Amino acid sequence: MWPFTGGMQGLWLALYILTFALHAVFVGYVLVGSAYALVQAIRRADDPIADRVRDRLPFMLGCGITAGVAPLLFLQLLYQRRFYTANLILGPRWGAVVPALIVGFYALYLAKASVRWRRLALAVGVACFVFVAWSWTELHLLMQDEPAWRAMYGAGDRLYGDAAVAPRLLLWLGVMVTLFATLSVWWSDVTARRRVAVLALAGLVVAGAAAALIVADGGSVEHAAHGWLYLLVGAALAHAIGWVWTWRVPEAGGVVLATAAGTAALVAGAVVREAPRIALLEPPRQAALDAGGLPTFLATLALGAFAITWVVQTIRAARA
Repeated sequence: MWPFTGGMQGLWLALYILTFALHAVFVGYVLVGSAYALVQAIRRADDPIADRVRDRLPFMLGCGITAGVAPLLFLQLLYQRRFYTANLILGPRWGAVVPALIVGFYALYLAKASVRWRRLALAVGVACFVFVAWSWTELHLLMQDEPAWRAMYGAGDRLYGDAAVAPRLLLWLGVMVTLFATLSVWWSDVTARRRVAVLALAGLVVAGAAAALIVADGGSVEHAAHGWLYLLVGAALAHAIGWVWTWRVPEAGGVVLATAAGTAALVAGAVVREAPRIALLEPPRQAALDAGGLPTFLATLALGAFAITWVVQTIRAARA
C-alpha cells in the first residue's frame, strides 16, 4: 500500500513513519507536560495531574530521545544529500539542539526535586523543548527548499526564515497537546478527565487553525497522499467526538474512542506529512542494500522493549 512500496526503500519508509509516530507521542508528552506543570506551578494550584506529570517528565524525555534514534537513522538513509546539506547550512544553529536537550533534561530533574527552583526549571525546560521543535520544523522545510540553499550559503545565513515555519510549528504544537492528553487521560480520575478532554479539544482547534493557515498561504494539501488524507480527516473527527464524549460522560467509552482514533490520526498524519517529500527520496546506495541489517534491528528492538519493560516494572515494585 502506498507509500510502503519499492523494496528495501519502502521498508525503510514504513519503519521511519512508524518510529516517528512513536517518537512524537513521547516528545508531545514532554513539551506539553512541561508547559502544563509550569502553568500550574505559577498558579500554585494543587493539581494531581501536574504532580504526576512532573514526576514522569525525565523518564518520558529519556524515552523520547531513545525513540528518536530510529527515525533519525531512517531519515538519513532516505534523504541523505538533502538531510546533510540542510544540517551543514544551518551549521552551529542546528547543532544547538543537542545542548538544548541536555539543559532541558537536567531542568526537568531540578523541577522534580526542588520546590524552590521549580518554576524557573520548568520555564527553562519549556524554552529548550520549543526551540528543538522549531529547529526540527525549520530543518524539515529547508530539506525541501533546494533554491534556498545557495542563497543561504552565499549570505552566510543560519536562520531559515520561511513564512511556512511558524504555522507548521503551531500545527505540531496543537497535535502535541492532543498526544499529551491521550496519555494523561488514562492516568487521571473521573474529575480530571474533563479537564484533560478540554485540553485535547483546545489542541485540536489550534491544529485545525494552523492547517487552515497553511492552506490559505498556498501550502500543499498533500493531494499526493492518496487515501491517507481522508483517513486523517475521518480519524481526527472521531478523535474529537471521543473527547467530547469524555467531557460529557467521563466514565463512558469516550477515552477508548479518543485513543484509538488518535492513534489512527497520528499514523495517517505522519504519512501525509511525508507525502511531499516522497519525490525527493534518494536512490538507496548499494552498500546500504547489501548491508541489510533487518534481523539485527528486530533483535535490538525486542531487547530494547524488554529492557524498558523491566525498568518500568522495577520502579513500580520499588514504589509499592
